[in-house]
Amino acid sequence: MTTDVGIEIIHVQKRVKYLLIAVAFLAGCVVAGLAVAFATTPSTQQEVHRNAVPSAQKNDAKLTVTLPNYYSPGMVMQRGKSLAVKGQASVQSSLTVTITDGKRTSSSTIRTAKNGTFTASLKALPAQLDPYTLTIASHGKTLAKVNEVYIGDVFLAAGQSNMEYGLRQYLIDPNIAKDSDGNTVINRADFPQTVSDKNIHFIITDDTVTNDAVSTDLDLPLKDYCADQWLPAVGTDATHMGYLPQLFAERLREQSPKVPIGIIQTAWGGTDIAPHMQGGKIYRHHIQPLENTHVAAVLWYQGEDDAATSDRALAYLYRFTTLIGQYRAAFGEDDLPFLYVQLARYGKQPYTATVRQAQADALRTAANTKNLGMTVAIDTDKGTSAIIHPLGKDIIAARMADQWQAIRKGTTIPMGPIAEQVKTDEDDPGTATVSFSGQTGQGLAAMTPVLSKKATADSYAKPSTASLRGFEAAGADGKFVPATATINADGKTLTITADGIETIRQVRYQWTGSPSQTPFLYNELGLPASPFSLSVDRVLE
Repeated sequence: MTTDVGIEIIHVQKRVKYLLIAVAFLAGCVVAGLAVAFATTPSTQQEVHRNAVPSAQKNDAKLTVTLPNYYSPGMVMQRGKSLAVKGQASVQSSLTVTITDGKRTSSSTIRTAKNGTFTASLKALPAQLDPYTLTIASHGKTLAKVNEVYIGDVFLAAGQSNMEYGLRQYLIDPNIAKDSDGNTVINRADFPQTVSDKNIHFIITDDTVTNDAVSTDLDLPLKDYCADQWLPAVGTDATHMGYLPQLFAERLREQSPKVPIGIIQTAWGGTDIAPHMQGGKIYRHHIQPLENTHVAAVLWYQGEDDAATSDRALAYLYRFTTLIGQYRAAFGEDDLPFLYVQLARYGKQPYTATVRQAQADALRTAANTKNLGMTVAIDTDKGTSAIIHPLGKDIIAARMADQWQAIRKGTTIPMGPIAEQVKTDEDDPGTATVSFSGQTGQGLAAMTPVLSKKATADSYAKPSTASLRGFEAAGADGKFVPATATINADGKTLTITADGIETIRQVRYQWTGSPSQTPFLYNELGLPASPFSLSVDRVLE
């Protein structure tokens, strides 16, 4: 018969048994947990932690990515530089950005900023005529995709109407082909033929922006016809494109047929330089959305409106050199090639000569003078200087293309003679010597420009045995009189004399809106000299 004490002992034994079973079970759980923990390496734990974005992982279905509106089929990205891809995610997230053609791939995984913005930097890919594909993905899910992305050379075509206007503008508004008296200067047959090259791609910004025209800081206010894709320069599409940038692109394509060209045309007719500068409406809408992308160079043709008033003309040098620095900063290169056109012949703006001098002075006064190239245009209008939109964009385009190629090769940028200094001899102050910057004054020669519609990019001036014209000198009274200019035996300096002036204090050349006194001064490259005005005590260093 079991006693009460025996019964209690049995109960205790059962409780101990159950307790041991529970302990063993818990121990097994702990061991299993440790096994899982050790199966996850420290590096994997760190990767998971670094990329953890709870709001995105818990709400993958809500994650979206918006790319700038100019990320569209036909887009060209810059070769030879890291590929910058930017956009906006709806929430902070981890994104994988990939550009591939199936054979070559460049990819980068990044984490967006807290507000979702991102800029990914991918290794450079080679230029080719075949397209790449751009994708943005997160955790294996594709969020954005752009087909037909090309790698080549991309140029910003900025300024005003002489950069903007192409065949379409001439056809829409026949008045731009007429002079101030209403005489037709250019007929339909005179218009240059538009290019036809599917490997030239372009987009054009609208010139009617309002304060709310840009929905985000990423978008450009694009023309309707290129709102969904970069257009190829073929057929009627090419008529939208400015003559200068398309002819420039055509020249480059002839020289490098395996490299696509992209043109972002932001030029806006009838504008002075101020709104193009940082803070101005053109900069805010046309340049700011492009910040941190990469381009090959800036092409600039502007200044006609600034030549209309004395105050704008006198301020042009400071504003222009400031703008050069701002555009270079926007694209992340303090020596980004910046190629610009000096004003062509036009006699209706009273301060054209002043603006031309400012444009020439920018070559030495810009914060960084490396990779600056100026194209002199006083011999390019083919006899159409009576209108503010003259012919001859093919001549200008060829000269700018040659400058770009020189920069790529690391050789001296070809430019016409740039006057640097005027000196007089103490024993003969009535005689002055003009010297020129760098190699621009090598092989000085007199040539007569072909100021007729027969001029071409390869035939625009002829050698002349006549004396140089267009030179003037002034004494202490500041009154200019015609001067005689003689090319010295060294072929790189000029001697200046003027009847009635005993002591020369100033010398100037082609100091008029529409120079017509020929022959002009050229150098051994067959490029015309820049108009200038220098005083004897003004040394350009």
